Amino acid sequence: MPHREGFACAGNWIIDHVRLIDHYPNEEGLAFIREESKSSGGCAYNVICDLRAIDAELPLYAIGVVGDDEDGHFILTDCHRREIDTFQLVATAEAPTAHTEVMFSQASRGRTFFYHPGANNLLNVTHFDFTQCLAKWLHLGYLLLLDQLDQPDPEFGTKAGRVLQMARAAGLLTSVDVVTAESDAFPRVIVPTLPYLDYLVINEIEAERTTGIKTRQNGMLSKEGIVAAASHLLEAGVNLGVVIHFPEGGMAQLKNGPIFWQGALALPPEKIRNTTGAGDAFGAGFLYGRYHEWPLPVCLQMAVCCAAGNIGVAASSGGMLSKNANLELLQKYASREILFH
Repeated sequence: MPHREGFACAGNWIIDHVRLIDHYPNEEGLAFIREESKSSGGCAYNVICDLRAIDAELPLYAIGVVGDDEDGHFILTDCHRREIDTFQLVATAEAPTAHTEVMFSQASRGRTFFYHPGANNLLNVTHFDFTQCLAKWLHLGYLLLLDQLDQPDPEFGTKAGRVLQMARAAGLLTSVDVVTAESDAFPRVIVPTLPYLDYLVINEIEAERTTGIKTRQNGMLSKEGIVAAASHLLEAGVNLGVVIHFPEGGMAQLKNGPIFWQGALALPPEKIRNTTGAGDAFGAGFLYGRYHEWPLPVCLQMAVCCAAGNIGVAASSGGMLSKNANLELLQKYASREILFH
């Protein structure tokens, strides 16, 4: 097999139009836009930008479909500027570049998303060629937001499962992230991919919807539920490890290994501007650590530091620091205690 290095990030390539609003209005109501920005969005785009910020030398490969339009050209130009390989990032005239209107409320600190899938719905098995991509690791996401790859496959459960098996057969490690959708399709779309995954990186809501195990009780984290959900996902086929993150921090468990917990960094309120992209930043930090075979607790520390950095900016990415600068945040801010029900 060829020598492999770095990450291939595949899946959703989205332009986020982020609007910082004073509050979220009722229908026919009015809210003021206080700030707005245009940035990367979607799992593949966010994670690959975060990885580049962490490590300027890491080989990175983009896989996906964008429109042959202004937003698509923005993405391709941005990738070139960051020295990301775009050989398998295809521009098409068949659909516009995917975009999301993100409304972030100053009053509630909640986010609302209005999503147009565009060219992301065209991504299919034929867009993946691991003889041309020399990455060591494939990160794919978001499942439940990739129309073609979420479709059934007679041999591998879903088309995404087929892609993941293709990657593993070529010698790559694989990981997946999921969108937090209001959908009953989680078991149908996610579970068939698990045997072809080395790592699953999801939040507590997605873990609950995939497994049917409650991860919160009365709004508070259920430690028993989080542990049971992770165990269920490992037993269902994930090959190496499961990571579940939440606003309070994150947990990770390797197959047949101990469970590790890490609280989020205790940032002052003025440092929290926007939580959009924090989950992708957490995932990028954790996967970077596993790529370098760091101990699991250090990977979790890196993950919460990466999430903290991204919370400080108004966009979906752009707050990511370098590897060493991220870890230095541990000396600046205490870790929150994770409170359970």
